[in-house]
Amino acid sequence: MTWQALLLLPLTAVVWLISHGKRLRRSTQPYARPVVIVGNLTVGGTGKTPMIIWLVELCQRHGLRVAVVSRGYGAKPDRAFPFLVSDQISARHCGDEPKLLAQRLNIPVVVDPQRHRAVNFVLAHHSVDLIISDDGLQHYAMHRDIEILMLDGLRGLGNGCLLPAGPLRESAARLSSVDFVVVKQHPLPLPIPFELARLTANVPRNAAGQTLLGGPVKICSGIGNFGSFRRSVSDLGYQVIEALSFADHQLISPEALVDDQLPIIITEKDAIKLDLQSYPHIYVLTIAFDLSAEFERRVLATLREQIHEKSHHYTGAL
Repeated sequence: MTWQALLLLPLTAVVWLISHGKRLRRSTQPYARPVVIVGNLTVGGTGKTPMIIWLVELCQRHGLRVAVVSRGYGAKPDRAFPFLVSDQISARHCGDEPKLLAQRLNIPVVVDPQRHRAVNFVLAHHSVDLIISDDGLQHYAMHRDIEILMLDGLRGLGNGCLLPAGPLRESAARLSSVDFVVVKQHPLPLPIPFELARLTANVPRNAAGQTLLGGPVKICSGIGNFGSFRRSVSDLGYQVIEALSFADHQLISPEALVDDQLPIIITEKDAIKLDLQSYPHIYVLTIAFDLSAEFERRVLATLREQIHEKSHHYTGAL
């Protein structure tokens, strides 16, 4: 542990008291449909978005109707909460992740910092079998039926300390209380069972659908785990000559996107905020999770069990 972390250690008691208090006051009032949280224990990117995409696509393959609720982090809304993400709403107004999920998956995505209100909005306006919350593991005002906790395999739990001395939002004991733990890319020495999610990256494409086949590149992104993005690009065989990292959810500056003889690779989350027709030299890297068939079976069985249970308790409620 660094000396800076040691100095901050007393403040972790405050974080523990706040998080513990929220858990004690957590909602015990279930909704008429199951709510699945895909969240994290640590700050920074852990793969929530590709996990949600994997989960929604699993449900769609098996005929389950899904909606997503999100707080819309980083958004500057131009309307009252809660609201449905539509084609007419820009990523600036709803947040990059909600816009990406709505556009890619063609499902209802509702934005509201008060996720409890967002869930009720979905139930009032959409016919769904379940609702997925983008983040919100620590948002205890929202009742949850299933919790999926995401961890980055390289970062792990860091120094094991709560904020601000370490990266943890809650105690590591929380690992044993969730339904599933998914570790991105690299296995971790954990005392509980977990599923390993391997990243698969597709060859980047520009707005015209042209692929970029190898060679030197520049990468730019405003995501929570820039290192993971860089590794994905390098693993595809590209030579990263220049790398520009922006704050998570930040719009890449126009100056960074100027064509300086190097093709530029960005992420889907960055692309959703840009008019790529104006940037033929920019290519978008899309990634997905590869998870085991056994994990898929267990998740699907858990979802169906919750849906079946709710249908018996809330018949005719919607």
